[in-house]
Amino acid sequence: MRGIAAYKQNRVESASPAQIVMMLFQEAVHRLTRALHTLDSDPVSWRKDIHHTREIYLELFSALDPQAAPEMCANLGGLYQWCISELVEAGRTKDEKRIRDVLKVTTTLLEGWQVVARGGAEAAK
Repeated sequence: MRGIAAYKQNRVESASPAQIVMMLFQEAVHRLTRALHTLDSDPVSWRKDIHHTREIYLELFSALDPQAAPEMCANLGGLYQWCISELVEAGRTKDEKRIRDVLKVTTTLLEGWQVVARGGAEAAK
């Protein structure tokens, strides 16, 4: 493995759990934004981006630990499931509004994790 692939692997392997979650949300925002831009021009690309974002949400859902924080996991789990079902429907109907709605939620979640990551960095000082 060389170059950018090695850099990406090292970045993930050395990241904290909060940083990994943040990276997943960053990738989801990137994919959803790109899907919106290619919705009418590149059907193969936007479907791949929608599918990839669904996979990210499935990964996030499976990583929830209800024993650690039951109420928070229930709330996040419901939100993740909503995003997944909206993306399924958006992929089926080519519904730009559903993609935008999921992008809005995903951006908000990313911003929340960025605050968490900053707080963890400040606490470590």
